[in-house]
Amino acid sequence: MLRCPIVALSLAVLAAASPAPAPAPTPAPAPAPQALSSAVSIFSSVTGAAASALPTILGSWPSLSDIEKKVGVSDGNDSKLQNISASALLIPSYANYSGDWNLRFYGLAYKLPNVSTSDLDSLIDGLSTNNLTSTQQQLLQNRTQDLASIPIPKANLTALVLANGSAVTNSSGIQLATADDVGEFDQFVTVSGLGGNDSSTVQVVQTGILNVAGPGNGTIILVPSQGISIVSDIDDVMRITKVYVPNEGLKNSFVQPYVNVPGIPELYANWSKSLPGVAFHYDTTTPVELTRTYVDYLFSNYPLGSLEMRPINLTDPSQILDARQNSLLKLFQTFPQRKFVLIGDTSSSTLLSAYPQIAQQFPNNIACIFIRNTSSTDSDDKIPYDTKPFQNVKNGTYFFYRTAEDLAKLDIVNGQCVNSTIPQNITFGEQGGVLDSGSNGAASLGHIQYAAAGVGLVVSLFLGFI
Repeated sequence: MLRCPIVALSLAVLAAASPAPAPAPTPAPAPAPQALSSAVSIFSSVTGAAASALPTILGSWPSLSDIEKKVGVSDGNDSKLQNISASALLIPSYANYSGDWNLRFYGLAYKLPNVSTSDLDSLIDGLSTNNLTSTQQQLLQNRTQDLASIPIPKANLTALVLANGSAVTNSSGIQLATADDVGEFDQFVTVSGLGGNDSSTVQVVQTGILNVAGPGNGTIILVPSQGISIVSDIDDVMRITKVYVPNEGLKNSFVQPYVNVPGIPELYANWSKSLPGVAFHYDTTTPVELTRTYVDYLFSNYPLGSLEMRPINLTDPSQILDARQNSLLKLFQTFPQRKFVLIGDTSSSTLLSAYPQIAQQFPNNIACIFIRNTSSTDSDDKIPYDTKPFQNVKNGTYFFYRTAEDLAKLDIVNGQCVNSTIPQNITFGEQGGVLDSGSNGAASLGHIQYAAAGVGLVVSLFLGFI
């Protein structure tokens, strides 16, 4: 998390905490579009499952049980961990305004035993650590050390809030709701004393956990009721990961310095200055244990914002899609008057499904949907992707782009989402990858002719990847 110091709590009581009102009910998300034929269905299920796993950097992420087995414990209350202090991870989050600010406390209670780097590396299937430079070895150690986090089930945590370095909560803090069986917590708490009005610009407050020994600091952005929210995927949208190339995806995630997608930091910086009431919300399916690595990178290169990480014990692709949809639903429910710009890429099948679904559920809240077509700028991307869910999204609100320059001059405030100089050639269905018939357009969305031989080729290819 951001390394904000926790100051002494010497002020009088300025705040009272109580649960925030439950969000207004909303319609259930529409079901995902069905395949058009049995052959398409087979192809879609295989490519969909494989592509859904790609945002996990193509490594087989260790499950919670894998980690516990490696460490030799059953859970965070195991007697072997009794001499290890509790720690807490506060993921950067957001707050809305309803007379007072409702702050979302979102994170993980855990213990971090001493585990060797080599043991951690061995948990990541497919990660080769041979012939690393000293710099790469250091990066690897820094990025994997938190993988040994053992959640503390049913943890009871006490939080505090600071604004401009001064305590807003009293010395006893805010008692958070009990964490779940895997140590995760996610709740809104109403806090007085943070300013009596709904500002037109985003403000930032610091948060912390009192009753832990390890780092427990975080940030929450106070988001105006109206304005534009940028919701952005991270891998292959903001940083070059190449999740579609197994070895490169792993290396770029664990042993190489993170590299920005060209032009995106400048684009987001410009949006942070030019869009009214703008707030940034970053979303990834990378597991929660790697939060600090992502936070250190994000806020050194991009505007401060909130962050959604993949829950600790999700491994099935359908669960990952549900997590995407749930995080979007929570965001849209929390800010019903804001407009949203959704940004993803064609290598993330979860977003190619989740974005059109949320757009159909909340059509009046969508400003634009931007999808980076990684296959149009990187010949290494051979992964098919499915654009069929977009056929029911309002035309003119979504745009498949190649580079940051394609988006730089769009007038988002006045509804301009499409750069007309960039051809799209969209046909809805499974497209791209090794079976693409080819197109010179930015989206490179040629219609795929499904044949048994082609399906067999792709099945073999993807089963080899996973």
